[in-house]
Amino acid sequence: MMKVKWIVVLFCLFSLASGLQAQRHETLFGRTTVVGGFGGPIVEWGLNNKLGTAVGGGGGVIINDFFLGFYGMGSIDFEKLLEDNQDIDQLDLAHTGLWLGFTVPSFKLLHLYGSTRIGWGAVNVDLNDPVIRYDDLDHVFVVTPEIGAEINLTRWFRVAGAVGYRYLDGVNKNLGYTNDDFRGTYASMTLRFGGFGRFRSHRHDD
Repeated sequence: MMKVKWIVVLFCLFSLASGLQAQRHETLFGRTTVVGGFGGPIVEWGLNNKLGTAVGGGGGVIINDFFLGFYGMGSIDFEKLLEDNQDIDQLDLAHTGLWLGFTVPSFKLLHLYGSTRIGWGAVNVDLNDPVIRYDDLDHVFVVTPEIGAEINLTRWFRVAGAVGYRYLDGVNKNLGYTNDDFRGTYASMTLRFGGFGRFRSHRHDD
């Protein structure tokens, strides 16, 4: 997991360094504008379920009103599941993968925010164990779509609040828990730091 965290950090720094100036790119579907890059932490809280709390972060490049990047998340609170199953001493969920999203209209003080994280990871992993072998873990597939609102606090700092659903598949039922134990609705807060392109002074600006 330490390697994953360093990869995310390096990607965020690269995005911020290379994406501050808009560039034009020709594609099969027309011309797109890379307007900036960002990085920052993500926090999730389970809503009336056993999901507990998850923390992580990610970063990416901003293309018009959309963004594309990578993320990493680790759940740190499954006390309810541990209480229900006395045979489990350690229970964590870690996953990483692609992060897709949009903000419309992003230049407004308060605007619509949505994203989907699509990743792969493992259940029953001690996030603080530096010698654990990934091949021995219970591998899972995770999708977390969410929708909410984002506020522009400064030109380089934005905060998004959203409600989403975590879909997970692949856990081994023989270990004492099921896919449903890790699925459910959640609330999230995402802090984004970076360059987000030019701000419009009024609605007639380009």
